[in-house]
Amino acid sequence: MSRIKNVERVVIYQDLERYTYEAGVAEAGNGDLLVTFTEDRGRTHSDFGSLGLIRSSDGGATWDPATVSTPWRCTDHTGTTDPAITCLSDGTIYVHFLICAFVGKRGILEDLGPQSVRQSENMKGLRDWEGIYLIKSTDHGRSWSPPYRANTEPMRIGYAPETLVELPSGILLMACQGMLGLPIVTPLSAAEPMRTYLLRSDDRGENWEHYSTVAFDPSGIVSFMEPGMARTGDGHLVCLMRTAHQPRWRHQHLWLAVSNSEGESWSRPEATNIWGYPANLLLLRDGRMLATYSYRRSPWGVRACLSDDGLSWDVANEVIICEGGVAPPTVPNFYHIGYPVTIQLADGSLFMVHHEWTESEPLVQYVVGYRFELD
Repeated sequence: MSRIKNVERVVIYQDLERYTYEAGVAEAGNGDLLVTFTEDRGRTHSDFGSLGLIRSSDGGATWDPATVSTPWRCTDHTGTTDPAITCLSDGTIYVHFLICAFVGKRGILEDLGPQSVRQSENMKGLRDWEGIYLIKSTDHGRSWSPPYRANTEPMRIGYAPETLVELPSGILLMACQGMLGLPIVTPLSAAEPMRTYLLRSDDRGENWEHYSTVAFDPSGIVSFMEPGMARTGDGHLVCLMRTAHQPRWRHQHLWLAVSNSEGESWSRPEATNIWGYPANLLLLRDGRMLATYSYRRSPWGVRACLSDDGLSWDVANEVIICEGGVAPPTVPNFYHIGYPVTIQLADGSLFMVHHEWTESEPLVQYVVGYRFELD
């Protein structure tokens, strides 16, 4: 069984006046590490913030706040969450992110009873998903193109929290979750379940189109969400998905689907014995695949699991990267840690980013990194 060693923890970005969370990481063509994150409007986790970016030029050992930039800034009516960053083989860098609109904004100010207020609060206000947007850089993340929207039709909504997958042919794939019909603000008991699906781009990310369904439960019971996808060395596409089960949105294990056709068709999804969510997948240089995921129950933290081929997974191969990181239970969403993303550096070591809570007041979410090695 593999073990991790030489673990080093580093604070990547912290702002005691606001929450910073849901980070992504990529290595630019010049060797800099770039970390993206959501920078919220204050001490809240609203999924309605700006897109932040910070840079390290020494392999992630230090992170200078002076390098922080804001490639996309929130407005009065729109905000973002879950930015994912990908560096392609030619050095082009993409960041894609969800734009939400009208979170907490009300056009009708009169509420006819407490039930209307409660329903609005449960859905984070009158939130609408504007769609998946992308920005592009060809100078190692120094400057960025204007944002543009990926086409998710016929899907009603789309959300893609993980990095893009670049096939040997140059085709790009984006694993998404979304709905075909009813919008997200519909009560969960009436909504169709979330499905996982693929978008595909044949022109290096300029245009996108719906390609295939990865996992969907037509009975309306199981939602397949927050997919993590990677390609094995011998050409299989592997997708691990967070699930939620009606009637009470119960979280169970990660589920697995596999494609032998570069994403055009997928195997029937099956449950693994790995608990944790969401999963980020990385093909290691030795051919093994690493899944990194949040562990949102005691003792909390982030864990990882190794697979020899990416097709079979067993919790017996799980390792603990870090523990704790949560806030006191009196804090709303005290358990909300993780969304880890891991990359392999030139020396073979691994660098993982995610968000934790500060240990003392003010209690805010902030971005940390863990560098480690595998035996």
